[in-house]
Amino acid sequence: MSRLIEKIALWIRTRSVFSHLLWATLLSTALLSLVLILSLQRVADEHPRRYLARALFDAFAQSALNPESDITIIGGAPMVFMTPEEADASEYAKLYQAAANDKDGIAIDRLGGRYAAVSVRGQKVAILPQFGQPISAFALMLVGLVVVAILLTITAIYFLIWRLTLPFDELTTGITRVEDGDLNYQIPLDKTFGEYRKFAEGFNTMVAELQHIHESRRHMLLALPHEILTPLSRLKVRKDLVQDANLRDQISRDISVVEEILSSILAAEKRNSGQAQAEFVDIEPYAAEQIAQLVDKGIDISISNETNSKTAYFDPFLTSVLLKNFVSNAVRYGRGNPISVKFSAVEGSDGDMRISVKDRGLGIAPDQLKYLMEPFWRADESRGRASGGYGLGLYLCKTIATGLNGRIDVESTLDVGTEISVILPEALCTSLEDISE
Repeated sequence: MSRLIEKIALWIRTRSVFSHLLWATLLSTALLSLVLILSLQRVADEHPRRYLARALFDAFAQSALNPESDITIIGGAPMVFMTPEEADASEYAKLYQAAANDKDGIAIDRLGGRYAAVSVRGQKVAILPQFGQPISAFALMLVGLVVVAILLTITAIYFLIWRLTLPFDELTTGITRVEDGDLNYQIPLDKTFGEYRKFAEGFNTMVAELQHIHESRRHMLLALPHEILTPLSRLKVRKDLVQDANLRDQISRDISVVEEILSSILAAEKRNSGQAQAEFVDIEPYAAEQIAQLVDKGIDISISNETNSKTAYFDPFLTSVLLKNFVSNAVRYGRGNPISVKFSAVEGSDGDMRISVKDRGLGIAPDQLKYLMEPFWRADESRGRASGGYGLGLYLCKTIATGLNGRIDVESTLDVGTEISVILPEALCTSLEDISE
């Protein structure tokens, strides 16, 4: 029983405000309607009794005024006397049964176009076959008007509640759009009112501030390559003057890391500026070349092409940034275990291709996955400092993938491994005519 109550309480808590208001209105209206119907029923029950009382009073008055007269007609028809057997077999049988079951032995009901009354006294049954008139057409019209008024009231309340809760839809849409990363979205103020509008104004101001912070951070990232390239070029010249071969190699590797970061930033800006240049590329030789530039020969990395096509149509420079970031992360956190790189077709799509990199390493906790592509964020700061990097790679990858109308998916289990993939739309087209505008 307690579990059922908990389920009902949970169901109520998960309903919308609109549903709560509507149900409260319907229940209160139903209660008022029930009271009104019972009142009308009471009036209908009293209606024939009033006619009977009037008929009996009229007969009593005539008897008092004319003591010698024999009053047999009450309400327009003479009284009828029967035995119980005769009454049970007559047209008054139903009325007789009701009177026989009544504690006072009296029953009144409609019979044809008028009212009739039956009184049972032992073995005698007195029947007043005709008196009064049924409820008038005007009274029935009033009942109909009451019913129509109730329906109109419910309809009006429904639309009023709908109008009052309509801004909730706009607020929900705004929150969903911002959760999806659209910081340019503003809730339309003309679709809100009252307290809703104040909330929407505050929400819009907050989102605008977030967008400003985001843009400032982006401009800072884009300014880094231009500011660093010149001193980096001088550093590349000066490192050749270092006589220690090991130190010179270490400096070269550090310079390569910085160049990789700068290339990623420039690639993201290139994509946002609409400067991507796609071409048909041999999948496996391309992947092998990019990975060879990145890792040592001793690392076990397998490349498989499951697209049923030797070539794909994509921007080789931008895709190399994605692939190198994925593979470098797999090498960095893969604990030296084998790494698989797979190219495959996306089921149910129109030529979309998925590039996935899977390792069997540290993995990522579920509560940290949603922050994985935030700039300067790392799942483990100490691990990040020890392994190198600044938490920009996947942020830039996300920017590039979004610019390509693709997306990045991440599946990870802590202490088991991570699989990260990017979907490139229409990369498996056979000709340029197959690409949708």
